[in-house]
Amino acid sequence: MIITELKHLLSLASDIALETVNNCMPEMQKTKKVNVDLLRDVKIEADDRFEKIIIENLIVHSKYSILSEESGFIRAKEEDTDYYWIVDPLDGSLNYSRGIPICCISIALWKDMEPILGVVYDFNRNEMFTGIVGKGAWLNGAPIRVSEVAEEKSAVLCTGFPVHTNFSKESLTEFVEDIQKYKKIRLFGSAALSLAYVSCGRVDYYCENDIKIWDVAAGLALVKAANGIIQFSYSKPKHTLKVRASNSHLLYNECNDGL
Repeated sequence: MIITELKHLLSLASDIALETVNNCMPEMQKTKKVNVDLLRDVKIEADDRFEKIIIENLIVHSKYSILSEESGFIRAKEEDTDYYWIVDPLDGSLNYSRGIPICCISIALWKDMEPILGVVYDFNRNEMFTGIVGKGAWLNGAPIRVSEVAEEKSAVLCTGFPVHTNFSKESLTEFVEDIQKYKKIRLFGSAALSLAYVSCGRVDYYCENDIKIWDVAAGLALVKAANGIIQFSYSKPKHTLKVRASNSHLLYNECNDGL
C-alpha cells in the first residue's frame, strides 16, 4: 500500500475517533449506563454507542472488513484484500463508568497478522496518538519514539490483569516474581493507552498475557511505528494475544534473560 493511501486511512481513523467523541460527549452521563455487569468487567452504553459510529463510518469510507470487540467480524461486501480494521470502541470501560479518566478509542489497520497503522485517542486529555509502521508515530502531530532505557532496574513496566486471569495464589506469586526486577509497575486499566505510553517513552515496557487483540491492535502499531519492538503470539479461537512491547534494549534483554 502506498504512503498516500496509508496517510489517508490514518486521517480517516483519527477523524472518526474525534467524531465519535463529539457526538457522544453531550450525553456523557447516559453513556455511563451499565448494560452488562460481568464478574471482572462491565459493558456500558458507551461501548455500543461508540462502536456504532465508528463502524458506520468505516463501512462508508473504506473497503476493508472490520473486527470489533462488540460486534465481532464484519465482512466487507467485496472482500479482495488481506487488510482489515480492528476496533476497540472504548478501551477502559470500567474506568469510564467510574469517572476514572484513563480510557480511549482504539482503531487499527492490520494486514494478515501484522499491524500497519494505529490510532489511540485519549479524549480525556485530547491526546491523539497516531502511527504508520515504517513511517513514524506522532502525538497530536509531533513525532514520538520509544524510550532508550536499557535496564529493567531503571524501567517502568505497564501490565494488567485481563478478564480471564488466573488469580490463584500460585499464579499471583509467579506474576510478582516476574515483575519485581523493574523500577516501577503501572496498571492503568487500558492496554491501548499503556502501549501508547510506551510509544512516546512515558513508560518503557508493556507485557500482558491473554489480552484481547482489539485491546492492543492499535497500540502495537504505535510502538512499532515509534521504533519499538513488539512480540506476540495469537490464539485465534479466543482472539487473545500474549504481548511484549518495548525498545530494542529491554526486549532484547528479556529474550536473553527471561522475564
